[in-house]
Amino acid sequence: MEKTKTSKFNPTIQKLSEEISRHEDVLSSIMSLSCDEIVVVDLDFNIITRNFKIFDAKSDNVENFIELLEKRHLFESIETLKRYKKSRTNQTSFRLVLPEGKYIKANIIKRHSGRLHHGYLIVLNDYTEEIARLKDKECFIETLMHDLKTPARAEERALELLYNETLGTLNQPQKEMLKEILNSSRYMVRMTDNVLAKLRLETEGLILKKQLNSIKKSVESCVDDIKYMLETAQQTIKITTDTEDDTFVYDEETIKLVLNNLLTNASEYSPKNSTIYISIKRGTQNIIISIRDEGAGISDEKIQTLFNNPMAMNKRFKKVSSGLGLFITKKILEAHNGNITIAQNLTSGTEFIITLPFKKYITTEYSAPFS
Repeated sequence: MEKTKTSKFNPTIQKLSEEISRHEDVLSSIMSLSCDEIVVVDLDFNIITRNFKIFDAKSDNVENFIELLEKRHLFESIETLKRYKKSRTNQTSFRLVLPEGKYIKANIIKRHSGRLHHGYLIVLNDYTEEIARLKDKECFIETLMHDLKTPARAEERALELLYNETLGTLNQPQKEMLKEILNSSRYMVRMTDNVLAKLRLETEGLILKKQLNSIKKSVESCVDDIKYMLETAQQTIKITTDTEDDTFVYDEETIKLVLNNLLTNASEYSPKNSTIYISIKRGTQNIIISIRDEGAGISDEKIQTLFNNPMAMNKRFKKVSSGLGLFITKKILEAHNGNITIAQNLTSGTEFIITLPFKKYITTEYSAPFS
């Protein structure tokens, strides 16, 4: 009985072995000619073979790819690999930023022989020079944005002094004219803030300087920032909260950018004499902030790609600030380990729901650049 079982099974094993051998011969040729580093690993990421085109053959000659990442303190990449291993996704890619300043793109794909999954193929591409060129270009843009932002903020402050009649009494037509100019100045400041945030995210990543802050005070500060828009549209904002303990750690500068983006959109796309509702709720492990307007709303099909494509809102509303603001908003919240969603099946208006982890300890965190 045992002999019969073995004879039936042996041809399958032989065929599989020959197929793997053919693949290994082709892979060996590719590895010798490629400028990329190619690493072949088993199911536990033990290294079977590699060609050392990027990592050092002496200092980085380890037996396991996870161990290599640990040695280089690339812990975020390790978590990415662990999630990928558990998923049904056939391939994925992620970025490695090495301590010596190299930028590496890692592409990983599952290796199969027939239906048998027996390991992974990792291709590491060094694109440090490409990043350097990109940084030069973006350094120019960032400098330009800073140069625009400084006079824009100075103009904003001067207009506020005039509008508040600190320097003298104004008649009503003068106040109306100043209000329009002030709104335009604030739009320019918001645009420069969003562009600078996007540049930093793409090249450097986002450093979050978290401190204990009151989210209610941050919300009230942002409402004060757009009060001139609200006055122009004769709109009202109502803030409700179900907790007195609204103090937790977050990076106030970036979260206020998130709130300003959402409140500005709510005001711009709502009719005159309407109300914008802000709710702050405390969960067991998070804070939930919702911003609901009485505008035209967003269709369910557009909601699916709203945060991923900066052009989605731009095309709809013909404003660059809309799509870019929502794109930056999502990235900032993800860096805080939070998220943003849009309430569906509303009879009217749009409601954005922000969730942030409620933590009391202070940390400085780094979010890796995104592709």
